[in-house]
Amino acid sequence: MTDRSGRSWWTQLKELRRARSDPARIGDAAAMQTRMLGRVMSPHVEAQVQALRRARGPQVLAPTIDFDALGQLPRGALGRELVEFCRVNAIAPAVISAEAREGVEELGAAARYICLHDLFHVLLGCDTSIPEELRITAFILEQRYFRGGRLWLGVLYLFGPLVRPWLALRTLANIRRGRALARRAPMLLGEPLEDWFAEPVEVVRARLGIA
Repeated sequence: MTDRSGRSWWTQLKELRRARSDPARIGDAAAMQTRMLGRVMSPHVEAQVQALRRARGPQVLAPTIDFDALGQLPRGALGRELVEFCRVNAIAPAVISAEAREGVEELGAAARYICLHDLFHVLLGCDTSIPEELRITAFILEQRYFRGGRLWLGVLYLFGPLVRPWLALRTLANIRRGRALARRAPMLLGEPLEDWFAEPVEVVRARLGIA
């Protein structure tokens, strides 16, 4: 199997492994992996992201986030909270580098989710523990980001608590919480989230129905 540039699957896999070994290239690795898997986002999510693209321009597919500038915002601002989340959890922000941007149009909604995943942690009030990561997973599955989302929700309920059995009750509570928030909120990838970085995070949550 080759990609559009003629690279073999094995060559792509080696490039993916190199990207994964570099924390600064986590976004590139996610983009490469998505290209190898093929189109995974659901049509209704793709349609909403493309509508945002038409309204705001192609940069919404892989937004470039200036973390230095966001770090200068007041505490409590959405952008500043994103910076603090990444700092406290020693997370290298997921960005798609200029070298890896070829084919971003093809990735579509998947590219936007790669770049904004850490922002979901802030908006949904989640840390990086397994139960709270699964809150985000439940949220995006309930909003049908991926093909076969309903099936994967069943898998999540069945196997999610087994990842950390001693945290099973907390995990189930987070899955239910994620689904409840998803039913109240608009499809987040279709919202101009990066336009609201200077606003208080609680104001943005209220606007999205997830306060």
